[in-house]
Amino acid sequence: MTFKKVLPIIVGMLCMFMVTAAFAGHPEIPRISIDELKQLIDTKGEVIILDAQLKEIYEKGHIKGALSFPWKLEVSDVDVAKMPKDKLIVTYCDCGPGESDSSDLASQLINLGFDNVKVLKDPSIRGWKTAGYPME
Repeated sequence: MTFKKVLPIIVGMLCMFMVTAAFAGHPEIPRISIDELKQLIDTKGEVIILDAQLKEIYEKGHIKGALSFPWKLEVSDVDVAKMPKDKLIVTYCDCGPGESDSSDLASQLINLGFDNVKVLKDPSIRGWKTAGYPME
């Protein structure tokens, strides 16, 4: 095979790998199910819930008690200065499998020194709504 014939195959495989990696999220970060989060809230467990969606989407409806914390490329110490590091933090979005925005936000929080961070498992807020759990 000539290089001209092999190059498109290599490029195609590389693109597939990149797309797969982009949607994989951060599998090393623990997940929490909607039912586990609901039970934690019901038992008055100490948890901070962060909605990683755009503010406009958050304002249309979010998990009751969740704070708007839209995903951004780089979260800084200033962004989290008032956030306690000793409480469980649960991030969520509506990104589907891999929970890309919420898992990236969780990863950034961990890199900033937060030890107890989890991602709300897919179907995330869609599953929360379907279950009829409290929204604001």
